[in-house]
Amino acid sequence: MRTIRTPKKREAFLTELSSTNGNVSQACAAAGISRTAAYAWRTKDEDFATAWDDTVEASTEALEQEIYRRAHQGVDKPVFYQGAECGTVREYSDTLAMFILKGRRPEKYRERTEITGKDGGPIRITKAEDLTDDELAAIAAR
Repeated sequence: MRTIRTPKKREAFLTELSSTNGNVSQACAAAGISRTAAYAWRTKDEDFATAWDDTVEASTEALEQEIYRRAHQGVDKPVFYQGAECGTVREYSDTLAMFILKGRRPEKYRERTEITGKDGGPIRITKAEDLTDDELAAIAAR
């Protein structure tokens, strides 16, 4: 069965995509279209693809804003004593703060792994056909 592209389905998809923070499966279900149809429309319709990308970008920016808020302003968490709420404590997210730093200053905060060869030198990658018979024999002997 072929899904017919209509302005109503397009808007239903984009509206739901926005309200679900970019969840394509939920947007498709709300619009009454398959994921395959949605991606086919995206490929064939540049305006639809742009609207889709803009919607996902806005959702990502909203998520970034919330992450920034939780890292810097914190979140009030309830405190309980003997089963009853007796107050709150403000918690900040060091993990979210680190993600922000890694994204904004990857040259300084990215994970680093360095692999070197013998004595810290470069790793020499060779193909077996590039080795001499003596080198192959030495490798086989090891």
